[in-house]
Amino acid sequence: MSPRELTIRPVTLDDVDDVVSLWLRGGVDHHPDTDRDEIVTKLDYDGDLFLVALKDGVLVASIMGTYDGHRGRIKRCVVDPAARGSGVGRIIVADLEQRFRDRGITELRLEVWDDNTAGQAFWRSLDWTHLDTVMYYTKSL
Repeated sequence: MSPRELTIRPVTLDDVDDVVSLWLRGGVDHHPDTDRDEIVTKLDYDGDLFLVALKDGVLVASIMGTYDGHRGRIKRCVVDPAARGSGVGRIIVADLEQRFRDRGITELRLEVWDDNTAGQAFWRSLDWTHLDTVMYYTKSL
């Protein structure tokens, strides 16, 4: 797929249901109530870093960028299973990376679960480096 075949733009409130549906089809951990809240909240903070890709008006990918004041992070990069292998993932990642560069953000991070071998291969193909020395911790409050 070429970039000319896609429309890449920031997410809007009208996209919320389509994004949640994409995340479900794409195999992302899915929590319908909190997913919608996460999307709506994100639109108020760095909403221009939360992108969707559309082909012929149909949402085929999403990617969420965040910035903590020091590093950028990529979350929820999801390509519709029917569009995987078409290049849309590379295109939407490149667009988000350019948006980070335009803001002066030059260090990015992301997480890929250990059972997501396709995701690991995708990020390696884009020259991302896996860090064996980082331990990821989480805590629910």
